[in-house]
Amino acid sequence: MSTPFRGVGKLRIGSRLRVAAGSALVFISLILLRFFQLSDASLPWITIMGGGVLAFAIGSKWLLGDVAFLSDYRDMWPVFSAAMAIAWLIHAVQLESYAAGSSLGEFFGGLTVFATVGLLRLSNLPVAVTGDVLLFGPPSLVGAVEVTPLCGGFLSVLMFIVAFNFVTFEVGRSLGFPRLTLLLMSGVGVTIAAAILRVYVVTVVGFYYGLGALNLAHTYLGYAIFLSIASGFWYVALKWNKDRVARRNRTL
Repeated sequence: MSTPFRGVGKLRIGSRLRVAAGSALVFISLILLRFFQLSDASLPWITIMGGGVLAFAIGSKWLLGDVAFLSDYRDMWPVFSAAMAIAWLIHAVQLESYAAGSSLGEFFGGLTVFATVGLLRLSNLPVAVTGDVLLFGPPSLVGAVEVTPLCGGFLSVLMFIVAFNFVTFEVGRSLGFPRLTLLLMSGVGVTIAAAILRVYVVTVVGFYYGLGALNLAHTYLGYAIFLSIASGFWYVALKWNKDRVARRNRTL
């Protein structure tokens, strides 16, 4: 009786180790992606890009295989990895330059400025606006914050749509067109809201703690907010799909 018990224990320990290692690899790949985005796309980064995508592929495969909630999607790790590769290539081909200079980029930037100013005033923080520049007086520790079109979420929306198409390539067949449309529209809305929240939080940090804290928040805190909201959205979306499939199977 003791041998099977030890086998089960080893299996659980092995599964937990794979989940921990997979999470670490996915996290490392996201850190590499962030540094890649902050750098100039050049030849040495091709190797790092390949390493980042490989780390994400291995990590997502282990997570999808050993996390119970994600086990139904274990065969989709190549799809997630392809979406990750697209995220790297978006920077490699300098799509940010297009997003910053396009009319849609300017629209999203203006929308973010409008919403951020509203949130700041609701928070009783004195702010004036000139174009895409937020102006602050005392007691703010920063005098002005520029909200560029890249801060407006247009590039994030493009990345979400690409990821959405990859992820729903398999899952979408069980959801149907109306639900896919609702999921797409709500996902775009959540992505825009995440961009607005990111600019608001970064600006508030600068208001109270100064330019150094603002730059630090812009680099890391905003990215964490976006990833948290994106992860929460996909968790709800996949759970919705799993629950719907389970209900359909019970009626058969």
